[in-house]
Amino acid sequence: MKKTAQKQLDNKPFLSKKSFEELNKENALLKYRLSEIVDENEDGKILQLAEYFQNELLLKDEMLKNLMKKQQQFSNPRERHETTESIKAKQEKLQLEFLKFEEEFVRLSKEFHEKLVQHL
Repeated sequence: MKKTAQKQLDNKPFLSKKSFEELNKENALLKYRLSEIVDENEDGKILQLAEYFQNELLLKDEMLKNLMKKQQQFSNPRERHETTESIKAKQEKLQLEFLKFEEEFVRLSKEFHEKLVQHL
């Protein structure tokens, strides 16, 4: 495990609904900007980039929904008996998945702005 990810894990509270909402809003904003770019451009290269980003943003939507579903499992009462250590391990795993998702999303957002926003 990377030291920076572990440090973030140690310093961050367990995932909040607000964390998911912020990424969801950013994803929606990028999709809106993408539609503006497509509406204003007929260049084949731009349309290829737009298709790439559309696919990536849809994948991020699905990944975010999956993470949210996993997060909700921790707020619902558990029918099965699990140890505190087991629950904590699962929370840490989910938090690391979220941090990785967040890093990937930031990379995608940066790439989006570098390659497409200049065409607005």
